[in-house]
Amino acid sequence: MKKFFANYLHSLVLVTAWGSLLTMFGVWLFRRFSVVPTFPYYYILLLNIKDAAYALWGYFDGVHYLRIISAGYQDIGSQAFFPLYPLLVRWISHILSVPPYISGITLSLISLTGSITIIKYLFPAKKYYYILSLLLFPTSFFLIGLYTESLFLFLSLAFFLSLKHDHFFLAAILAGLASATRLVGVFLTISLLTEILRSKSPRSYTISDWLYTIFRILISLSGFIAFAYFLWSKFGDPLMFLHVQSMFGASRSSGELIMLPQVLYRYLKMILTVDPTSFMYQRIWLELTTFILASLAWVHNLKHIPRSTSVYVFLSLILPTLTGTLSSFPRYVLVLIPFLLPATMSKSHYYLLNFTFLILLIYFFKMYCYGTFIS
Repeated sequence: MKKFFANYLHSLVLVTAWGSLLTMFGVWLFRRFSVVPTFPYYYILLLNIKDAAYALWGYFDGVHYLRIISAGYQDIGSQAFFPLYPLLVRWISHILSVPPYISGITLSLISLTGSITIIKYLFPAKKYYYILSLLLFPTSFFLIGLYTESLFLFLSLAFFLSLKHDHFFLAAILAGLASATRLVGVFLTISLLTEILRSKSPRSYTISDWLYTIFRILISLSGFIAFAYFLWSKFGDPLMFLHVQSMFGASRSSGELIMLPQVLYRYLKMILTVDPTSFMYQRIWLELTTFILASLAWVHNLKHIPRSTSVYVFLSLILPTLTGTLSSFPRYVLVLIPFLLPATMSKSHYYLLNFTFLILLIYFFKMYCYGTFIS
């Protein structure tokens, strides 16, 4: 236990230093270049913080979470955001008597610290490379803001650590919480079932074994089931989180599933037609390149990670493409970085990879601070 707290303290120092550097850089950019973000609902964000320079951690989706925290699921479109993160932020805000903006950032930092601590136990041989790669990833700044990335990353890593030690009931609880945080959390159920069946041959199962397995599966889906029931009882549509996706633009489909070849064709067409000097053109390449490299990394790691993990990663990579776009994919992939880093990469290649990450991180964080949509 002492070792765990020591590891957590070291992780907290690292996260605090990293977050402080990004914040200082973002505040300097805001004031140095007199930034005036123009994304929708920016004025709502300013109602929650006195100094606009420090509002950067609530840009874009952060505003939606603040609206949910203050008013619940009243606005059509807010149903796209799963409830655990805003519920926890509201609870922390009430307990500590601090504004939701502060409690949201606090929750993200605590979750990120926990994630880094768990990485040390999940990947002990290359823990420092994995931690560095996570923090330097080009969209890693979302791990600090009013987003679910840090919380979901913590829950998913804790889930796989529980699986590693065959703590299946604890893993089911963590999966249930993850499924109340993001839709991809439901895929952890498949990983859980895979490991349960691996630990004991189904042929030797008794009726009580099957009932207990079904119970754990239901627990692992409990967050998703509860949210779907809430949407059904309040709005008459248990899948409303899918049906409102088209409201957020980016050519997202909410009424039909788009297959991957069609998505890739769309991106090829955009590469050939969009103005190469525009930031949109850069974003197109960022989204497409991130998807291709993540897919190649998944294929490379098939022999090096458990089947239960590889199935989860594969489904998490495919799910965003079914909306017909790779928009936000560079952010979505953040929670998969610990599972995508090549297990056999040499030190020199890790250094080269992280140097590239750092350059891209500085550039895209700068654009984000300007109020430009990155992911």
